[in-house]
Amino acid sequence: MNISFYKKIRSKIIVNTREFIFNLSNKLPFLGRPLATGWYILRDLRFVIKKEILKLATRLKYPADKLDFDKTYGIHPNKIQYCLDSKFDIWKNYGRILGGDWDQSLINFEDLDIYQAFKQRFKEGKMWKETEFYHRVIGQISNGIKKWDCKDKEDFDFRLEQIDSLYYQIKDSGYKSQQDIYLSEGWLARRGKIGEILDEIAVVIDRNGQFLLVEGRHRLSIAKLLNIPRVPIRIIARHKKWMDFRKELIFFSKNYQKGKLYQPLTHPDLQDIPFQRDGEERFKMIKENLTIRKGILLDIGANLGYFCHKFEEEGFDCYALEENRMCLYFLEKLKRAENRKFKIVPETLFEYKKNQELVFDVVLALSIFHHFLDREATYLNLVQFLKRLKTKELIFEPYLPEEFRNRKVYKTYMPERFVDFIIENSCCLNNAKLIGKSEKGRPIYKITI
Repeated sequence: MNISFYKKIRSKIIVNTREFIFNLSNKLPFLGRPLATGWYILRDLRFVIKKEILKLATRLKYPADKLDFDKTYGIHPNKIQYCLDSKFDIWKNYGRILGGDWDQSLINFEDLDIYQAFKQRFKEGKMWKETEFYHRVIGQISNGIKKWDCKDKEDFDFRLEQIDSLYYQIKDSGYKSQQDIYLSEGWLARRGKIGEILDEIAVVIDRNGQFLLVEGRHRLSIAKLLNIPRVPIRIIARHKKWMDFRKELIFFSKNYQKGKLYQPLTHPDLQDIPFQRDGEERFKMIKENLTIRKGILLDIGANLGYFCHKFEEEGFDCYALEENRMCLYFLEKLKRAENRKFKIVPETLFEYKKNQELVFDVVLALSIFHHFLDREATYLNLVQFLKRLKTKELIFEPYLPEEFRNRKVYKTYMPERFVDFIIENSCCLNNAKLIGKSEKGRPIYKITI
């Protein structure tokens, strides 16, 4: 007899034992309930031990990675676009790093009949019985298949009434995490509920960094339809290739970025990697001071693309101009991980559309222009660039002269004089306004037509 046969036998014994205990709990509570509580405790203990062993094994394989495997992440529900086209055991695979092609067979979540049924019910006002989803589930129950512990039509109709209540509860009171619900209950109600606490929307991360839904179709459907800005998720497992990419990023930060990445990363599973610049404060400052709300945006010296990620979410068509080959490698992978559409331009500022007029609605020049003051040739190239740049708003962050006190350069400008230099050589920019300072104390200006 092979191993799979023994696994089937063991699984059947476990299921039958569980059914016996819980049936006994209903018929003879004084005897069955202590057994049910013991069952939960043993199940949870087994899960915790196995989880800690897996975490230790991962720490040994990725010693530089400080990833918190038990963290609950908050993401916009639209970041989950696909679900796995196969059953995925969240208890067996919690905390695992998995190789292979398990992440290749996918279904678009919004194509599922369950999502379409939720949409028809709550947006179009249809009855559940009018949906394809309802008839499919009733057919499965009629064939003896339990769905959400429903054994007959009456159970399923009652379940749908609960979903109606859940939808309007979330609509009126907001989306609550399982942890919030758990903490609001008494100790007796909480016992043996580690499974429920872990029962957030469950996802896995594929080789490219995309979130794939495993469990939580009802809650994700409701969150998408209500456009909930942030929902809690649990990452059950990660693909080995994604973990290898994390490893590359950590190595890059320690060996090429002075121990920290220059910019923060927007992907939820990468935000624990340390960074130097506080991009969020600069982003908010720029966003609040832009007159233009949508249009074409150029980020000069995009690095790992932080501002393109953020402004694409605001509705801009973004261009990431970056010449560093190492940054370009990560920039491309990070773009794919978050399903972004911004265009990556792998050229120098001066070679990009050389001798052509450059037209953008917004241009970001954050801590970049001062690099072109080092030599006469690059200084003159900057002058030529400004003459062919047509933009409505330029966000400019100059350097502070004291930062380069011992550095030999062709030109040195105080911030106000640097702004004047830009206006003097621009074909269209005429006015400047100080909008704030970065965390390094560098002034940030908005220069407009």
